[in-house]
Amino acid sequence: MVLKGITWDHPRGYEPLAAAAAAYEKKTGIRVEWQKRSLALFGDQSIDELSRHFDLLIVDHPHVGIMAQTNCISPMDDFISKAEMEVLKNSSGEPSFSSYTYLKKQWALPIDAAFQAAAYRPDLISTLPVPQDWGQVFEVADVLRKKGLKMGMALCPTDCLCSFLSLTAQLGSPIKEENNSLVDPEIGIRALEYLRKLRDSAHEQSLDFNPIQLYDFMCDHDDISYSPLGFCYTNYSRIGFRNKLLSFTNPPGIKNSVLGGAGISISSSSVYPKEAAGFAFWVCSGEIQCGLYVGAQGQPAHQQAWRDDQANRITNNFFRQCLSALQSAYIRPRYPGWPPFQQKMGEIIHGFLSNDLEVHYILQMLDSLYKDSLKGSP
Repeated sequence: MVLKGITWDHPRGYEPLAAAAAAYEKKTGIRVEWQKRSLALFGDQSIDELSRHFDLLIVDHPHVGIMAQTNCISPMDDFISKAEMEVLKNSSGEPSFSSYTYLKKQWALPIDAAFQAAAYRPDLISTLPVPQDWGQVFEVADVLRKKGLKMGMALCPTDCLCSFLSLTAQLGSPIKEENNSLVDPEIGIRALEYLRKLRDSAHEQSLDFNPIQLYDFMCDHDDISYSPLGFCYTNYSRIGFRNKLLSFTNPPGIKNSVLGGAGISISSSSVYPKEAAGFAFWVCSGEIQCGLYVGAQGQPAHQQAWRDDQANRITNNFFRQCLSALQSAYIRPRYPGWPPFQQKMGEIIHGFLSNDLEVHYILQMLDSLYKDSLKGSP
């Protein structure tokens, strides 16, 4: 029996699944063949289309509304008992588990946990304190500039959007699908102005960076020493992954940073859904997440792994330093109209930052598109 799976193209997304598949085949005789898609496609590609070709899909939680609407994904509740589901719910780091719960069904199991965190080069930031709030961020940026160093940001369309979401949530107006308007106008303007100030304080390539590109640059060059907000990657905290080592910690403000990570789901087109569910439940278990999964470059969702001594030893204490921010992370809206709106919002905010457009006009445009996106939502 062969199951086909699709994940995203990065060692964190592929290597632990390949290692798990090899171990699972030895254990059960069931082969799971994993293919990759780009990080951009992970966030934007049609789940409905992918589900026609794969048994197992690694997915992003904002897509669960589309999964429910199109029935392209089978709820995990159909194959995993309530008792087993409760065990996973209690052991998975929240809010990762609940981010895949929608309309009283569980559309995926959390296999990977992430959020927007701060990253820095310990050898470059030296004795400077890691900023705890946004005022300190700009103070540190000024100090770094005087030392010939720079702050970095991932401000490509997808990531400037997520930073906008983190900032609005931290400022007291989180964007939720039950909102009548996208965001409180005053807070929305403040968040956009913060992003513009971050752009002005950051490395000139920041508008092109996604987190992977930013962290690769930080490891290969000696001018960016600190990034206040970007999705965290345990790989860069492991000796030997890149030329230099990064440390990750809670972002400024700590709470309400945008949740990232990934879930594992079952295609409704699969002819082996029970077997696919069996692999999903196994790979999300504490035993696998704390051992094989994290050992193979994985960033597990299981909370036991985030507290595990060995997991922290091999990642420069990545998990312990970031756990409090994960536990208070902000879940993006998940209604069916959100993913296409999210993509447009990223493009508009990136255009605002690239061309210094008028902030009130941008916010009004976003609010109008948001209201249009809600039409037809349950």
